[in-house]
Amino acid sequence: MGVVNLHGPGVLGEYLVKRQLAEWIPDDIRRQLTRHTHTWVQPATDIACLGTTTERISWHGTCRECLCQLTATIETEGAGQNNACIDEVGHHFHSTLSTQAETSNDQQAGFSATCRGRTRCCKCALTASFGLQLPVIEPSMCTALSNARMSMHSHHPTQGTRELFGTVSTLFKLIKNACTGNTKPIRLHSDAPRRLLKFDAACNHILEIMGFELIGEEFHPPEIVRVAGEALDNANPSRDVRLTQVRASLLFRRLESARLELNVWAGQIQRQLPRDERQALFMPTMVEDTLSRTLGTFNYKRAPSGKLTLLMATTGAVNAKHTAAEDAYRALGVLDDVCDALVEWAYTRLTAEDQSDDPVFGSHARSRFDSLVTISAARGSKELGLLVANERERGMVATGAIRSACVALFGQPQSEVDTIDSDTVREVFLARVAETSASKVRMELAEHLAVLADAKQDVALKAYADNVLSSLETSAEIEMGGAEGVAAWKGKVDTWEQLPVGLKNIGNTCYLNSILQCLFSILPIRAAVLSYGDNKTWNEELRLGRNDGGRLLTREEISEALKFVQRLKNLFEALVTQRVESWAAKRVRTSSGHPLASTTAPLAVAPDRELADMLLLRVGSSTSTTQASSQQQDVDECIAQCVGLLVRALPPPSLMDASDQDSDLSGPGDTWIYKLLSGALEVATDRVGAESEKTEKPLNEAFLNLNLNIPGEAADINDCIDAFFAPSEISSDKHDPNAMDTDTSQLRADTEAGQMVRRSRLKNAPPVLCMQVQRVQFDMTTMRAFKINSHLRLREQVSLTPYLHFDGAAAAHSRRHELQQRLRTVNEHLKALDVPIQTAAQTDNAQVSVVSALERVQAFMAGIGRWSELDDARSLLADLPQSASFITSSAEHISSQLREMSSTLSQARQQWEDELRSTQSELERIYSHVPQDTTAYTLHAVFIHSGHSPEFGHYWVYVRDYVREKNLVRWLKFNDSQVSVVDSSEIFGDTPKQGEESANPYYLVYVRTSCIDEMADFGV
Repeated sequence: MGVVNLHGPGVLGEYLVKRQLAEWIPDDIRRQLTRHTHTWVQPATDIACLGTTTERISWHGTCRECLCQLTATIETEGAGQNNACIDEVGHHFHSTLSTQAETSNDQQAGFSATCRGRTRCCKCALTASFGLQLPVIEPSMCTALSNARMSMHSHHPTQGTRELFGTVSTLFKLIKNACTGNTKPIRLHSDAPRRLLKFDAACNHILEIMGFELIGEEFHPPEIVRVAGEALDNANPSRDVRLTQVRASLLFRRLESARLELNVWAGQIQRQLPRDERQALFMPTMVEDTLSRTLGTFNYKRAPSGKLTLLMATTGAVNAKHTAAEDAYRALGVLDDVCDALVEWAYTRLTAEDQSDDPVFGSHARSRFDSLVTISAARGSKELGLLVANERERGMVATGAIRSACVALFGQPQSEVDTIDSDTVREVFLARVAETSASKVRMELAEHLAVLADAKQDVALKAYADNVLSSLETSAEIEMGGAEGVAAWKGKVDTWEQLPVGLKNIGNTCYLNSILQCLFSILPIRAAVLSYGDNKTWNEELRLGRNDGGRLLTREEISEALKFVQRLKNLFEALVTQRVESWAAKRVRTSSGHPLASTTAPLAVAPDRELADMLLLRVGSSTSTTQASSQQQDVDECIAQCVGLLVRALPPPSLMDASDQDSDLSGPGDTWIYKLLSGALEVATDRVGAESEKTEKPLNEAFLNLNLNIPGEAADINDCIDAFFAPSEISSDKHDPNAMDTDTSQLRADTEAGQMVRRSRLKNAPPVLCMQVQRVQFDMTTMRAFKINSHLRLREQVSLTPYLHFDGAAAAHSRRHELQQRLRTVNEHLKALDVPIQTAAQTDNAQVSVVSALERVQAFMAGIGRWSELDDARSLLADLPQSASFITSSAEHISSQLREMSSTLSQARQQWEDELRSTQSELERIYSHVPQDTTAYTLHAVFIHSGHSPEFGHYWVYVRDYVREKNLVRWLKFNDSQVSVVDSSEIFGDTPKQGEESANPYYLVYVRTSCIDEMADFGV
């Protein structure tokens, strides 16, 4: 795939169809119509609007108002299915649409005046070209003819519409006849033409535009059947060749265009006539959706209806100018009904594609951020609000905030903040602070100062603003409680009441923040990092002797790893210090009635940029001369990088002579970090089913995390672990060699010819067990990665005891598998009972299940007996060949049968529902039974990825918080700066949270239950 040429800002696929193409108005048309958008239709007499060739797909439609004709040609060669955008974001188009009409003599194209356009998807390289042909019958001509007819019947508008429709439909028939070669002239004084066409100035102008020539008292059609001066007749042997030349001529194509335009125009007119006067010939079909499907933009993720209702209420009525919300959606290239995740994706994508001098903090970036703030406020979106907060933390400021800051400090808005000298800002700020003694007002002024510092991207001014804020807080605390009071409270931190501190997002670092919070919560790692500098835990003396990948680490590599530990220590200290100081300050304010006592701003510190670069820009070990520069995007890779740096910073177990190259080197496996996080599998390869079975010697495999596949749509974590340890086929001609076949019954059938089978067992389980949920898969057909969003049911505790032995997974899974199969069967039966019945006579949207239908019919039949006793019914029944008793008895018999059928199905439903509950209960007991031995693990952290595609999304982490002094357990949600307490159902729910189906577990951290008190702690 070549480099994509970005012609303009990218937009989501459906925005191209419903906004850009709908608002692509040629300059000539815009001068005649104001506030016009295209509505694409296809005449009923025309051929299908979609045509396909070997290399391209074409589509065309006509605007029912301005009569412009749009042709779209979608190139499939080089794109097609192999490079299609299969994720839920869809295409992201960059387009160039010219509004200047070009005159062309290209007889193959057949366009005399056409605007050209082109678009290309930056994700899959799908390319489309557009031609917007100006109408032969311009809007001004339509208006002139309409005014002429309506003015004749100003007292009767419907009659005027009939007259206009008669004229236009007649013009359509004349053009249709001309296209078939009919050269018969139209006499001006003939009754029918005079009555329908009137031959006034407006009508005559249209006839002349279409090529009709007024000679004397007759209008002569254009002679399109003459090519190169030679008339065509049936006797001409080259008639077919000549006819092909005629149809390719510009004159013929011009008449064909006029014919389509008149058909659409007539259809638009007859919409104002009574239904019984409308003609099927002039009923065009709406074809905008076919264009969406042709481009592959139709099925995009939409926002819930509640958010759309709120948006409609906030944007107000449509007027000549776009509302702020509409402008915001346009700036991001999204429709107003897309879901929040697509708004976030579009914002992030436009930032990545910004080719300006300063794509992060420049004018374009600020405009995008303004749009994001506007959309977030219009929707009241929590998800977009978090994105706004994260962007604000990394230094982005909205234009409205800058305006408010300028008004607060300077008394009026400033047109160009960048031109204001920083010293002037300081002086004005100090003058405003001197005017008031109220602590709250001073704090607000300091916050305005911080906004201007971010807007100017002035590091010195930003540091000054932070110092002022800190100084004002300290001064207020000393005034209210005294320095001694603050110090006293620091020693009494209530870690249950005072939540931990969040981490600021410094630029797409949500997953890094989640990892750092998780590492901080693991007590051995936190204690070791905070002990840096004691010359015991870490290799501060740069002693050689530790290896990495079979080679001796250099002093430069050890020094770089130690820098990482030092920066990590600084971050951990900041997390502890700010939590303690915030607690103390809040207690002083509360006890003293301070005006800032109720402040609820989130506590957050910013990770060091160099610390982030060490984890995000280098994956795996590398020397100082061969440092990798690939951007890291996965949680498990980031954790592996972090563990690798920590290991390289550890001292060797004993002093060694660095020149002794033959001595044994100390590898990473002997370190306390690997003993804490790394486990071991014993893997055996068996050849079974042959004449003589053969078992290879088992091998040991170390792991930092177990890679779990999701075996079904709604799986349990225990099922994932079962699938991991289940015997798997290594290679087979009958199966995909890249897929693990965990169906043991199929394995037995395939091993008759001597199949290689991989078996594994858990040899050593680490105290901290990490599991990677393999949600990102690769489609070999489309050659693209995609994400599996299936729900995964998590368990607070799991047991690895069954997997200490080969084939232990099969024994552990057998009963669960049996129960799960029964659950699926019962659910299918219950679902079948609720399937709506469809009848040929059904005209409404009523949904009636089989049981409800039987009950309704039975009740109706039971009522026939009562109906037969009515006087009117008796007289009717007396005239029928059957007696009343026969009809009544037949109805009673049918009613009895229906009652029996309904009772049978109702009893079956009750039995299946009882069986469903009992099976679920037994399955839950099996899942919940965890023997409390050394292989029992308790869930400690859950990393969540929210997004429909592996290309974009957001991470946060849930961490289990346990205060042993109070014997209390809760779950904390770390979402960058935001730290909150959540209900456990948010983590252990049977179904995904509504509206967050794409937010699912991605990485899990379990801690051995027997030592969880020593391993996990959020205390200070």
